[in-house]
Amino acid sequence: MASQRQLERLLKQVHRLNQRDEYWAATSRLARMWITPKHAPPYRPYVTLLLSQQGKILSSRVLEHPPAAHTLFEELLRAMRRPALGAGRARRPTRIYLDNAEDVAALTPLLEALTIQCVYRHTLSMADEVMVEMETQMGTYEPLPGLVSIPSVTPQMLGHLYQLAAQFSQATPWSWFHDHHPFAIACPPEDTPRYAVVMGSGGEVFGLAVYDQLEDLRSMFTSPVSPRQMAKMRTWFVLFFAAAPAVSFDDLDAMAVNDWPVAAPHAYPVFGRTTPDQALALPATSDLLWMEGALGALLAYMDEHMEVYQGEVQPADLTVSVPRVGGEAHVHLRLLEFDAIFREDHGV
Repeated sequence: MASQRQLERLLKQVHRLNQRDEYWAATSRLARMWITPKHAPPYRPYVTLLLSQQGKILSSRVLEHPPAAHTLFEELLRAMRRPALGAGRARRPTRIYLDNAEDVAALTPLLEALTIQCVYRHTLSMADEVMVEMETQMGTYEPLPGLVSIPSVTPQMLGHLYQLAAQFSQATPWSWFHDHHPFAIACPPEDTPRYAVVMGSGGEVFGLAVYDQLEDLRSMFTSPVSPRQMAKMRTWFVLFFAAAPAVSFDDLDAMAVNDWPVAAPHAYPVFGRTTPDQALALPATSDLLWMEGALGALLAYMDEHMEVYQGEVQPADLTVSVPRVGGEAHVHLRLLEFDAIFREDHGV
């Protein structure tokens, strides 16, 4: 940041520049990319971008925090005084379009002193195109598509799901349960149960693995094939907790706008369906609806119904009434004996 004396000198230099009848476009926005320092948490940078009427980049900066109006003004002055290579000669434009109304209000009197009009534009298509190109070139991590893109999934449902996931993470169920504590959970409108196993007792991946059928769960413990081969044969639904880069930018933006909770910086919830190539795809609406009820039932069970005798979690069979965005649901939850999942009868 320039000192007051340096800023005054820069203003005088810019005032003497020739003024060309052209507009510039300026934006400062949270980028869809990640900066990953070695000894600090990852963060999404703010990118300040200034374009000429011809679409040439006059100036660009990557910042850790959103720039204040005086910082943006200084950046504009420096771009006029010394545009980036290939963007033409030093000059003043007659108009500058910005997509932030607060920046326009703050910069208008400063730019008027240079006979430059400052104009608000809700959308700057030219800047959008350049930002996408920059993010594509600089981005190194491609998370799942956003849950907000799933048809019929409302923001209210997602907000409730994120709230339940945060509570689930804070409850640390992996402190109590491990692979040998399978749950059978039936959640309306589905008649048959799905089978869930808490992940995290090994200290690596934390969350909930959900199998659509009992046979899928049996196979995880009895099949002689490797996990990679198993993934090609069966699919399952999963919730796991990770750092923010694992979450889609659309969902991160929605979380910020709606103030949806996150338990910890390393506990952003990720919901997905496994694929044959060991990747994750978006879950179905029915998956998220089931998870909403199941998380509510598991939290209620841990809070009120779980009994521990001499360090052993006891089997349970109960129906829990849980709130959902679509209305109250009666969820049937059973904590099975591990040996029961290997029985041939289907009364498990």
